[in-house]
Amino acid sequence: MRDVLLLNADFAPVGIVQWERAVGLLLDRRVRVVETYPGAEIHSPSVSLDWPAVVHLVRYARHRTRPSFTRRNVFARDANRCQYCGDKPGISVLTLDHVVPRAHAVNGTVRLASGRVVPVHGWDNVVASCRSCNFSKAARTPSQAGMTLRTIPKAPGPQDVIRFALRRMEAPDPWQPFLPEPALS
Repeated sequence: MRDVLLLNADFAPVGIVQWERAVGLLLDRRVRVVETYPGAEIHSPSVSLDWPAVVHLVRYARHRTRPSFTRRNVFARDANRCQYCGDKPGISVLTLDHVVPRAHAVNGTVRLASGRVVPVHGWDNVVASCRSCNFSKAARTPSQAGMTLRTIPKAPGPQDVIRFALRRMEAPDPWQPFLPEPALS
């Protein structure tokens, strides 16, 4: 229904939780409400509360989570754009492309143009690509195919978890003051 933005004790965004989880944390006194959704309330037989929109943890929590390597997260990292032509054709038309093709792999790894050896199926070797560019590139490297990557693929950091989640949804107004600028793009 209405998700809740979870902030750490230092007010840095940590993630997005379902409202039921936020209310549970609130009742356990593990979070405090920072912002509410205007005019929305949650009712139970014994309690009525304003619907939380943004909550912050009472104690600082170290988060080491990195986004998992999934199709959806690769698309989010690449802003749902083809990394060769820049088109934004829609998720149903996007494909995953191995920058250095799987056919060039030795023992599950490939050597990038920079000389680094990385897993063939990893953040540093996979990008979002439209079907047309993926078909045109085929089993060649971008330089062999005469194509240029718009951005160099890299593994996202823990701060990117919130950005990935926001790319899949529209951030409500009460969240806006707490979101970093890059997350809004």
